[in-house]
Amino acid sequence: MTQYRNIFIDLDDTIWDFTANSHVALEVMYHDLDIARIYPNYELFAQRYYAKNSELWALYHHGKIDKDFLVVERYAHLLRSIDYPDPDNTLAARMNKYYLDILAEQTQLVPYAVELLQYLKNRGYNLYIISNGFIEVQQRKLQSAGIAQYFSRIVLSDEIGINKPDRRLFDYALQVTNSNANETLLIGDNYDADILGAINAGWGQIYFDRNHRGITDKQPQHTVDSLDKVMQIL
Repeated sequence: MTQYRNIFIDLDDTIWDFTANSHVALEVMYHDLDIARIYPNYELFAQRYYAKNSELWALYHHGKIDKDFLVVERYAHLLRSIDYPDPDNTLAARMNKYYLDILAEQTQLVPYAVELLQYLKNRGYNLYIISNGFIEVQQRKLQSAGIAQYFSRIVLSDEIGINKPDRRLFDYALQVTNSNANETLLIGDNYDADILGAINAGWGQIYFDRNHRGITDKQPQHTVDSLDKVMQIL
C-alpha cells in the first residue's frame, strides 16, 4: 500500500481501550461520589449507563443531539429511572465531570497498539488522530497512555461541531493536515462512523472489527480483528 502517506487513526477502542478504561472510571466515580447511597446496585447502574450511553452516542454521531445533552442525559436518565430528584441536573453534571476526569487518566491500550504505532512511524507514515471524542479529554488520554508523541495532529469533531461520519469532518481533516484523500487511509473500529465515513470521503479504510460486529453496508478495503494484522497490510 505504498500509495498511502497519511494514516488517520480513531482513538477510542481502536488504540486506546475505551471499554476497559471506561469500566474503571465509572466504578471509581460511583464509589468516590457515593452514588451507592441512592443507587445501591452497581451492576444495574452500570448496565443501564452503558445501554443509554451507547444509544446517545449513536444519535450524537449523526448530529441528532449535541454534546451538552449527551454528557448530562446519560446520567440524568439513570437518576430519573429511580425517581431521584435532580431538577437542574446538578448531580448528573457532577457525575459526568468526575467520570471524564478519571477516564482521561487511564492508560490501558488495545493489544498491539504501541507496536503498530512504532511500526507505522518507522515506515514513514504521517500519523494523525481523528475522533468524535471530547476536546477536554482526548489529548489527556494520549498523554496518560504515553502515545501522544506518535501523532502530528489530533483532529476532533469538537473543533468544528461536525461528527464522523459526516464528510465535512473528513474534508476538514485533510485541510488542516495538508493531505490528499487519495493518499490517506483511516483505521477505525466503528463501521458506521469510521468506515462508511472514510469510504464516502474517498479515503482508504481498515476496519478494526475487534468484536466481530460485522459489516452492514459497503465492503471496507480491509477488515482485521487484531491490530498486529494491520502491519501485514501497510
